[in-house]
Amino acid sequence: MNSASRSTHPSIWLVFALALAFVLPFQGTRHLWGTDEGRYSAVAVEMLDSGDWLVPHRHPEHEHLSKPPLTYWSLAASMEVFSRNTWALRLPGALAFALTIACVFSIGRRLVPERPWWPPLFAAGTAMLFLAANVISTDGLLCAFETLGMAGFVLAWRGEDARVAKRGAWLLGLGFGLAFLTKGPPGLVPLIAGIWFWARNRRDFRANPFTWITLAVWAPIALGWFLAIVWNHPDRLHYFLGYETYGRIFTKAADRHPQWYGWIVAYGPVALVGVLPWSLIVVWDAWRRRGAPADESTRDRPAERFLLLWLLVSLAVFCISRSRLVLYVLPLLVPFALWAALRTRQWIPGTVGKILIAAWFVLLLAVKAWLPHAHAPALLNKDSQRLSAAISTQVHAPIREVVFVDETALYGIRVYLDIPVLRVDYGQSNQPNVDDTLNHALAQQRPGRLWLVHMGTADKFQREVAASGAHAVPVMAYGHYRGFTVAQAGSTPPQPSGQDTPVPASPQ
Repeated sequence: MNSASRSTHPSIWLVFALALAFVLPFQGTRHLWGTDEGRYSAVAVEMLDSGDWLVPHRHPEHEHLSKPPLTYWSLAASMEVFSRNTWALRLPGALAFALTIACVFSIGRRLVPERPWWPPLFAAGTAMLFLAANVISTDGLLCAFETLGMAGFVLAWRGEDARVAKRGAWLLGLGFGLAFLTKGPPGLVPLIAGIWFWARNRRDFRANPFTWITLAVWAPIALGWFLAIVWNHPDRLHYFLGYETYGRIFTKAADRHPQWYGWIVAYGPVALVGVLPWSLIVVWDAWRRRGAPADESTRDRPAERFLLLWLLVSLAVFCISRSRLVLYVLPLLVPFALWAALRTRQWIPGTVGKILIAAWFVLLLAVKAWLPHAHAPALLNKDSQRLSAAISTQVHAPIREVVFVDETALYGIRVYLDIPVLRVDYGQSNQPNVDDTLNHALAQQRPGRLWLVHMGTADKFQREVAASGAHAVPVMAYGHYRGFTVAQAGSTPPQPSGQDTPVPASPQ
């Protein structure tokens, strides 16, 4: 590619800015939903409050080492700059989305040089990739860093010249080092396809992507935090290698669709909805060109094989693993978008096509704007802000800690009420997110605790409290939650509110 043709390409910084402008609207309007968003946010708040940025804690007394710290660092840094609000918590996801699109542009200009803006358009408009940028999780950052690493791989393969191609080695090390610091070994999955493809096509590469430079850049970024933790706490090595690696891949310990058909349940919706609208366009384009002679150039065949290898090998790994969630395959939408753009690069949309594509992007923004107002019954018990508002409205005694009993904890309370959140079970549990047993927590006799239980187990909770020599006083009700304070024997129990008040308004 000559310099004249390169000068007609938009700047990678312009692509980044456009992607960021597209993803930022309505980014902070949705509450913290479910346990994961709240837990990641609570860990970041604990970092800010304690000043301990090395060992993540979901509670001042309980570590949280299920993920490396890069996601927590990004959330904490964003809140430090922009204060503790949902916009600041979702900003890292928006930046990760913009970085992903910029890296797709870098890859696309080398795999689809005649239309380098086509792949980032496909990636930005992929339904799941866009909407996932509004979710607080590790997967958005993981997607960005894996794509950064693969952009380095492609640079080594098809860089403009040997000097430029040599930059691919350190870029690959940087991207996958950050990916490992985001999610550990799963962050290296695309390298399986990369090493395979490089081994079979070495002569086509303008520079070696796997050199000592790659390792020198990757190792301190990827391993520095793990080594620091294991050095101070050698027993953590068994946890990292046992539960978090072997347990999630080969056992059902994580209890995330571990059945043989679990990959269909977890990843089926992505294949049906998450890759819209480009899956339909690829099918339509193939039907439109049926019977026509193949016009793929020699240059395009290796690119298509590379993208399919990246997509399918990674998908096979996630299907084999027995821990499966929808967002795990988020990074696979990148090779799909690149492949779809490569397959349809000769399609020039007419007026109707351009209108439909523009309408799709408007629809994505509309869905994102609608999400904060989606108060379906299924979301009622997963909204940390609404539960926090109910606590503030109904509980009049000072609350110093919220304890979820045998229930998935909504850690977002830590953000909204600045109160630590604890999770206890009735008996011993090997789940890493369970902090204690109910009997031991009751024996501590800490004042100012609000105990939240499912309404179906409220009677059981009251019996357990009575057996410990105390009495449970109902003080609130919200959704399926029932809230109690615990008074010790001989003390004067507070008067319960006793009423299930209406759900309070949810300020944005």
